[in-house]
Amino acid sequence: MGALFDAVKARTRDYLQLAKARLSLTVALAGVVGYWLGASAIDPSHLLWFAFGTLLLVAGANAFNQVLEREIDARMRRTAQRPIPTGRVTPSEAAFAAGLASAAGLLVLFLESGFVAGALGLFAFVVYVFLYTPMKPRSSWSTLPGAVAGAVPTLMGFSAASGTLSPLAWCLFGILFFWQFPHTWAIAATYREDYERVGNRALPAGMLAGWTILATAALVLTTLLPAFVSDASRLYTAGALVLGSAILVSAVRFGDGRHRPQAAALLATSLLYLPLILALVAFGGRGF
Repeated sequence: MGALFDAVKARTRDYLQLAKARLSLTVALAGVVGYWLGASAIDPSHLLWFAFGTLLLVAGANAFNQVLEREIDARMRRTAQRPIPTGRVTPSEAAFAAGLASAAGLLVLFLESGFVAGALGLFAFVVYVFLYTPMKPRSSWSTLPGAVAGAVPTLMGFSAASGTLSPLAWCLFGILFFWQFPHTWAIAATYREDYERVGNRALPAGMLAGWTILATAALVLTTLLPAFVSDASRLYTAGALVLGSAILVSAVRFGDGRHRPQAAALLATSLLYLPLILALVAFGGRGF
């Protein structure tokens, strides 16, 4: 009995890793914040169906990403222990699970959250799997479609709750969109040797310092837009300024990304920044 339990536990852990569970939960949380902003009144059942559908869809997209990148993952120290490179899950098994999760997620979104939310989810899935993933080894511009796909769930949530997309929805989209540039580049710089070994061109050539500061400054400015387009609370505005200052300083110190401690510091700052800014958005008032 103990051996069976251990086997089930290990298998579950493999599939959670295949789905990039923490990343999937973060993206779904961003969608829930979008829903929270768009809802005049929260329907718990409706919100849970939206969160469930979004989580399934994102998990499926992440699994497809690992199926397509299995050969690259096997050559990188950072990803070599993932389920497919180690043989714990076969590519066909992973593709089946990814397809099942993605289809179920889309079905739930279309049936329970409306056509707009479902269509946006399908758009994000296609961009992430069929545009972003194949572009990663070929161009540093791959970060752009990746950022779009990662930010769309905020629009999905807002539209699921309200049926429309207001300026606040686009502000939240912008926060997730711009955040992904310093975050992605910090990952690539932290694991530069791994990325260079497999020919992954995630980092912009020659102008990394300037692009990182520009993207981070755009992120900070986007977080302050609610002060101009809506009745943003003082708590939100003050918090956004403090968090924005912290990530901007880290981006400046990041420089050209050649020094691993500064790259790791920006990565850590970005990972801390996102849940805190989302918490401010959620609890700072419906106008942020």
